[in-house]
Amino acid sequence: MDSVRLNQLGAACLIAVLAVGASWGIAHTAVPEPLPARPGVAIPRPPAARQGPSIDELVARASVDRGHGIAERQCAMCHSMAPGGPAIIGPDLYGVVGTHVGDIPGYEFSDALKAHRDETWTSTTLSAWLKGPAEYAPGTKMSFPGIESDTDRADVIAYLRSLHPEKPE
Repeated sequence: MDSVRLNQLGAACLIAVLAVGASWGIAHTAVPEPLPARPGVAIPRPPAARQGPSIDELVARASVDRGHGIAERQCAMCHSMAPGGPAIIGPDLYGVVGTHVGDIPGYEFSDALKAHRDETWTSTTLSAWLKGPAEYAPGTKMSFPGIESDTDRADVIAYLRSLHPEKPE
């Protein structure tokens, strides 16, 4: 067999493979395979996540000292925590527990926080805020990513509660 005949045979095989592939692709695009009504294999669902203690329970056992350390590392660069302290980038946090959200005199809050003015900074609202400010108040000016750990948030909240002229409930 000469090389011309071999090239013709190779080209014919290649054209046949391309034709079959193209027709298969067109057929599956035009007539998609239906999904089964139910899966063939039942995949067990993981058990429901066990609920841990509430934030109030965590705050009751929290460490004010650890909270102070976390606040110094993560909050103090933008917030003062002294009585009558100045607003740095964010407002002074002394005595913030028990006050209305977005309502500290002398500081201009974003509209996202002003929308929460009817709420009070309790352990629950502080926990939601500290977990993710952008989730709590979408559009907030605060770019802090949040504190993921429940116990770390409880420690910070216990520390903030200790910065109150009279202890909040």
